[in-house]
Amino acid sequence: MPAAEPLERADVFGFPVVAGTMHQLITHLIATAETLDRPTLVGAADAHVVTRGVRHPEYGNHLDAFDIICPDGMPVVWKLKRQPTRNTPHRLSGPDIMSELWDKGQPSPHIRHYLLGASEQTLATLREKLLARYPGARLAGSYSPPFGTWDETTQQSILSRIAESGATCVWIGLGCPKQETWLATMRHRLPAALYFSVGAAFDFHAGTVRRAPLWIQKRGLEWLYRLCREPRRLFKRYFTYNSLFLWYTLTGRKHRPAAAPPQPH
Repeated sequence: MPAAEPLERADVFGFPVVAGTMHQLITHLIATAETLDRPTLVGAADAHVVTRGVRHPEYGNHLDAFDIICPDGMPVVWKLKRQPTRNTPHRLSGPDIMSELWDKGQPSPHIRHYLLGASEQTLATLREKLLARYPGARLAGSYSPPFGTWDETTQQSILSRIAESGATCVWIGLGCPKQETWLATMRHRLPAALYFSVGAAFDFHAGTVRRAPLWIQKRGLEWLYRLCREPRRLFKRYFTYNSLFLWYTLTGRKHRPAAAPPQPH
């Protein structure tokens, strides 16, 4: 199989973020899945994620463990466009990456999906809707892990389930920052596969949370739409990190404090 074409990246507050199209990304991911020999971590970074990475060095260090960081929000895309890149940066959100790879990966015998996260009810609905939408997709397995902190027995159970399933694309819907932290600290124990931290994508595709209309997404206001629907849960996050993103942009911030490497579990 031909090697995956490299993805162009540009700097966003010290993080190398993909600058390119969804087609380039999906082509790269499918080629990578065909020659997997190690775990490959794929993250989706909006303004909240990248500014959290700057403000909290340990979390930023977790993001450094990711092989691919995609621009999940339009503010990140706009910042990428201020830099000289060969390709025009496009938004590559977690929910869109998920739907595109489930769709374009259907003909490939190397694309086998695993779903990790959400409640049993949400996961059951998600499985049903994804397989109805993409009847040629291969679902290797799914698991709704216990809520809260996982002990070693639970950690090993999750790793064994993934390994035994033979999955090559593992979708992690645990929410930020838990999903990125878990992937970074467990990387040395993960079976060879593509791992995607996609957060709310599970709820969007299951239909348990309504996603913003496309015209709102394109104007970079999806955060405002979500805030209006879940003000109590999201107000602190968006007020803090969107303000920080604007401040870092206006002050021309290019670097972030270093942190010690994440401690493996």
